[in-house]
Amino acid sequence: MTPAPIQGDVLTTAAPAISTEEAGAILRRWFGVTGTVRELSSERDRNFHIAAPDGRGYVLKFTNPAEPQPVTGFQTGAMQHVADRDPALPVPRVVPTLDGEAQAIVEIDGSAMVLRLLTYLEGTPLHAAPPSPGLMRALGTTLARLDRALADYEHPGSERDLLWDITRTASVADRLHYVADDRRRRMVERFVARFADQIAPRLPALRHQVIHNDLNPHNAVVDPVGHETVTGIIDFGDALRAPLANDLATALAYHVTSGETPFGSVVEMTRAYNAVLPLTEDEVELLPDLVAGRLALTIGITSWRAAEYPANAAYILRNAERAFAGLDRLTGDEAATARRLLHLACQKV
Repeated sequence: MTPAPIQGDVLTTAAPAISTEEAGAILRRWFGVTGTVRELSSERDRNFHIAAPDGRGYVLKFTNPAEPQPVTGFQTGAMQHVADRDPALPVPRVVPTLDGEAQAIVEIDGSAMVLRLLTYLEGTPLHAAPPSPGLMRALGTTLARLDRALADYEHPGSERDLLWDITRTASVADRLHYVADDRRRRMVERFVARFADQIAPRLPALRHQVIHNDLNPHNAVVDPVGHETVTGIIDFGDALRAPLANDLATALAYHVTSGETPFGSVVEMTRAYNAVLPLTEDEVELLPDLVAGRLALTIGITSWRAAEYPANAAYILRNAERAFAGLDRLTGDEAATARRLLHLACQKV
């Protein structure tokens, strides 16, 4: 059976179609900016890249009408807060409207949508860059700096009921019937049951703060030459208040199967993160299960959404195979190795 969608859920509410011509007209009206407009892929919003005549780039974002406006304001404020706390961090800058506001409300086909203009961060998308120990270290260091900058950010919109929250891994159980392969489905079901019984009860005791919550290979860009400098962390759409360790776990989930040695990439990223923002003993102990939790979420949510929205299946399932392989390694014969290596990565030198 299909899970009942939450009323107004951004994952089940389609954003109104917006043409590039309409986006360009709105851009001029609200921001006084002109340029070449092209549509960008998005799971739930309507986004456009703007190439201005002066060489600058922007992203024009029309937020899904189902997203509560306080949540959008929270995300906008998070980017502004990070820019204030650590100006050298490569996060998008919020471009004010002609009225000096951080965002505006526009009506598209009868739906109210929050409109924002952000700077475009140049670089090679992380998913297109060759993995290397140096790149993993750069990701870990940058993410730790981002979390450190967000540590004192408070906003009522941060308290969100979001499917993409590792804390809610157990909630994906009713979507696992969408996983067609029996062996894979049983693997995920076993882990989700263990997470509910053994991991979830321990999470409230961990450090909580606002986190980015989605450092996947499509949400980071790197230096196009050396590929070892992070030039952008984008898309704060999944940000929320949650266990701090969830942010690192989410980032690690996309690199479990890469590296020159077993778990090499996750070890390098964890060591670099821990050097900037040390993890507690409990966070280190739970980290492998939090990574596995993110992979289980990826499998459950994307399997469900691909079945419900087959026209967008290729985009939705872009990380699915990696998720299955990673979860297999973290819950199978190599699980003890992963746990030992992550503990070693966080030891004080």
